[in-house]
Amino acid sequence: MDNAPTLIADRISAIVSSMTSSEKRIARVLLARYPAVGLESVTEFAKQAEVSAPTVLRFIAKLGFGGYPDFRRALRDEIDERQLNPLTKPRSENIDAGTAYGNELLEVVRSSLAELDMDLVEKVAELFCDERRSINILGGDLTTTVARHLLYHLRKMRRLVFSLPATVQERADRIADLGKRDIVVLFDIRRYQADIIKTARIASQKGCTIVLFTDHWMSEASEVATHVFRARVETSSPWDSLLGLNAIVETISRSLDRRLWSALRPRLEIMERYKLDLLKQEIDPE
Repeated sequence: MDNAPTLIADRISAIVSSMTSSEKRIARVLLARYPAVGLESVTEFAKQAEVSAPTVLRFIAKLGFGGYPDFRRALRDEIDERQLNPLTKPRSENIDAGTAYGNELLEVVRSSLAELDMDLVEKVAELFCDERRSINILGGDLTTTVARHLLYHLRKMRRLVFSLPATVQERADRIADLGKRDIVVLFDIRRYQADIIKTARIASQKGCTIVLFTDHWMSEASEVATHVFRARVETSSPWDSLLGLNAIVETISRSLDRRLWSALRPRLEIMERYKLDLLKQEIDPE
């Protein structure tokens, strides 16, 4: 995992503070229409970013590429990585299930949190605190457990938190009722799901605020997402790790707890009382 190539999005993040306004415009267009716009000719890329072709080439050089062909080659390599799955990822016969692999998992969490924008965490936490908005959460085939983890925390903390149905018809029924006040939270990592990406696009058209949890290759849902969290998922295992996503979810939950505790405590006390009442064994009088 330590030898993994630096992703183009990471290169952009590393130098964004030194970019000119034109270069920042190019970066925004590239990330918003990733990766398709980068596979266009340099002339078409420049046209979409509303800059000159030489400006695009200077931007590419600033990212550390020798030229536009090198940039496109790296982009295609990333696309190949995005498509990997347990059947196609290299399998090692000597995967260390002990300390070495444990260190890889620790690095997934460490790097995901190290790259986490805490200003974005606070902004999304504030958004989640607004009880005038419903929150509607959807996970994918692999990420549904992380989606449920966020659902658990939010349901403890506030009202109007829902799981978007997995079945398309039921989901369509729910989406039909969403509007500009509503929040749609999506989880989508590589081998990205077409139905989740389409859900993002429809919700965006309806004016919903979209919060996306994805990986470093980024789901196409990022094109319409209002806020995007990116986690590391790569290890030497053929199975991607969800620990980075979970760490981000728990960081947001901690921020929510800090903001809402004065109101949350009596709510939790009531919930615990009802739970105990429901679990009490009824004694039949004889």
